[in-house]
Amino acid sequence: MKTTIQKVLALILTALLLSSCCSLFASAATKDTVVQYGKAGGYLAIGDSISRGCGAEGFYIGLNGEYLPDGEGQYGEYQLRNVQGCVPYQIAQAVGCNAPMDMTDQSATYWPFTYPGMTTAVTLDLLGIEDNFKDEKLNYAYYKDMLHYFGYEGSFDGVREGDVYDPETDGQCGNIIELIQRADLITVQLGMCDVFYRTYRIISNGGMLADGLSFDLSSPEAIKDLVQTAISEIYNGYKYWKDNYPKLIERIQELNPDATIVMVGAFNLVNQLTITDDLVAPLGTVITAVTASMNANFRQWKKQYGVLFADICNTETQATENDWALLGEFKDHTFTGTHPTQTGYNYITRQILAQLPEKEEHKNIYVDLGRFENVDYVMVNGIPVKNYTMDGYNLSIPYSGPGATNLTIGIKNEDGTVSVQTYLLVYEIGEGYTAYRLYGNNDAEEHAKRPFNTILKLIKDFFQKIVDAIKNLFKKG
Repeated sequence: MKTTIQKVLALILTALLLSSCCSLFASAATKDTVVQYGKAGGYLAIGDSISRGCGAEGFYIGLNGEYLPDGEGQYGEYQLRNVQGCVPYQIAQAVGCNAPMDMTDQSATYWPFTYPGMTTAVTLDLLGIEDNFKDEKLNYAYYKDMLHYFGYEGSFDGVREGDVYDPETDGQCGNIIELIQRADLITVQLGMCDVFYRTYRIISNGGMLADGLSFDLSSPEAIKDLVQTAISEIYNGYKYWKDNYPKLIERIQELNPDATIVMVGAFNLVNQLTITDDLVAPLGTVITAVTASMNANFRQWKKQYGVLFADICNTETQATENDWALLGEFKDHTFTGTHPTQTGYNYITRQILAQLPEKEEHKNIYVDLGRFENVDYVMVNGIPVKNYTMDGYNLSIPYSGPGATNLTIGIKNEDGTVSVQTYLLVYEIGEGYTAYRLYGNNDAEEHAKRPFNTILKLIKDFFQKIVDAIKNLFKKG
């Protein structure tokens, strides 16, 4: 029986891993190669804490720069400061925009319309778009903050119920409508908080939601109820996001039909999450099925609306530095651990820059390896290539003109092992090659060898339900 369970779980896990099809193309784009926007309308970043740069270099929470618990000065000094290590600030530098550290500086040609926990739902509210959605269980306190920073009095006759819009004090950093109309480059990084934020609140608060709903985590049945509730919250958030995110893109294009718009994709925040240190079923890996479905929608909208899409599924988070457990360290470190490392933020920056218009066609095949700097071998069309070069995390292979269809890379891991990454190569005249990642980096083999014999009846009962629920809910994504 144990052997059968092991095989079934391993097969399910492998299928989930392989269902995540990643676009990892990125050239070594710099201000010398991408189109400049600073002398024109400028650059507007719309996003949540990932765009705000939580945990990046220059990020402030406490008055002395230290991390503090919720409710104890969480946003601290950084409220009206740009964050040097964040993705949009780095992009602003590359595209020639003026990005002073003071966000209220009127000379700026870069504006970060970003805030921790920001959702598509609240962004639509601030743009005056009715989505027939009101979340009674979460207190979106940042709605008023966003009015304060980027005021717009056209939303629901001016404000949400209970808020008061003051044109003399609100909109310190500008008017969001005017900034959309002015910007020539707009990046939109929204959706992960729509899908995951309420589940994050449940787990990080020890099983308690904002409306007082709580879970006793002392019994297997209670844990099962918690997981089922979390899945339900994820699915409801996903459905809302899928139905309403296009309204945001349509609104931006209505306000500024000539802007270059880049949709920024989703990534797995908790890939290493397990149940406990002993029960190592990789629950976090299940989230890959959700983010893969989100990225599939982004690719569809890219074609539908004629916008750009940056796939960031290979982003490294702070959680990867530790062994995480649902009933262990996870709850105490969700704020920091579910955000990228600085290496992760740099990777996202490169992925976005790689999508921007360049001055000339790519003469090489470029692949951004995320956090890997060494390769064991490189093969194009199954033939070993020797004249490749590595520049940091960027692999460059001289190859001009059509003819290459697939790429295989052997990645050197820190423990001396070699993982395999496989890519589909697509050539377009005037743009060169784009590499789309097809398979995982050999993680399936690693997970299949984990000691499933330690998984008790607890896992057998509800882990299977988790997988089945996710597959059924998101298979159409």
